[in-house]
Amino acid sequence: MSAVCNKLLSLGEEDLRSKKQLAQAAGTEVTAATSELCRALELAEHGDGVAGAAVYAAAARDRLDGAARMLAQVADILAKGSLSPESAAWYSRLDYDRLYRSGISLGAVPHAAELWQAYTRQALTGGPLGICHDMRDRTLAVAALIGEWLERIDAPAADTALPRIQSAMADLAAYTQLVAFANKVEPRDPAWVVARDAAA
Repeated sequence: MSAVCNKLLSLGEEDLRSKKQLAQAAGTEVTAATSELCRALELAEHGDGVAGAAVYAAAARDRLDGAARMLAQVADILAKGSLSPESAAWYSRLDYDRLYRSGISLGAVPHAAELWQAYTRQALTGGPLGICHDMRDRTLAVAALIGEWLERIDAPAADTALPRIQSAMADLAAYTQLVAFANKVEPRDPAWVVARDAAA
């Protein structure tokens, strides 16, 4: 939620600074959680089993919980602003398919068409605030999966739950990367909108 939010929403300078700091810190926590979870998986597969992995998994969950709290604060700030009619029109006419293809060709985003479609739906229906809520929900969902695994760590199926958590974390990381790429588009840039004739 960087340049796009700053220019599309009518927010004061203090709110913009706070939002930027919180969003950056949340992103850092998600990255750190990914690292902690990778270490947990490594220990579970090649180390001393789930006992050692649990320490890192718990750290990953705590970091994701922290990121979700920060994203909730970002959402509170975004909710103070509103899209102008011009900005809303730009969002509705943005060429999301071309933007995604551009990201793929540049190697800037992962091949994740379903996640991009989810991002597009959020952008069209809720704008920056909808995207922020979606990122928070996704972050909490991964934290919840880790929490469920930690509660049933001694169950026979505990080992099989780890790949599911790994996949969910990978999706979250990919979604975060997609959003970051889209946020680099200059707000209201006419080069990225669908021509009215083409949209008709």
